[in-house]
Amino acid sequence: MNLLFLRHADAVAGRDDARRPLSTAGKRDARRLARFLQRAGIRFDAAYSSPLVRARQTAEIVLAITQAPRKPKLSLADALLNEATDFAGWLESLPEAQTVLLVGHAPSLGERVCGLLGVADASRLKLAKGGLACLETDDRRGARLKFLVSPKVL
Repeated sequence: MNLLFLRHADAVAGRDDARRPLSTAGKRDARRLARFLQRAGIRFDAAYSSPLVRARQTAEIVLAITQAPRKPKLSLADALLNEATDFAGWLESLPEAQTVLLVGHAPSLGERVCGLLGVADASRLKLAKGGLACLETDDRRGARLKFLVSPKVL
């Protein structure tokens, strides 16, 4: 199984954190990443996003470009919020799929990637806004890093 951990793209500043939409630059970066994934032939069997607007919008842009004309239903998952506590249990409960998109937030997304890689110090991984880490796992308890990409290199 391939798990693609995507940090939401840049969002506009605002007071209501849950409702902050993507900025113009964030939308551009999400489209660039989606085109990169499309060129790489990556298609998702399942997609999950934090319910916050900026994460959901990032996921929707990526799915619209990479999955046309058929795309999986985007499921909103509280397990992808920073305050979620049982990510491992949630991950193990997911239905079988080959390639899964997981869109969330810093710092928890990087911590979860490091946890699956067996890296104790999560500060060693900086997942930029709009950055993506692709992990390959057999048992969802440990993983191997396939690639890491930042929007600045696209």
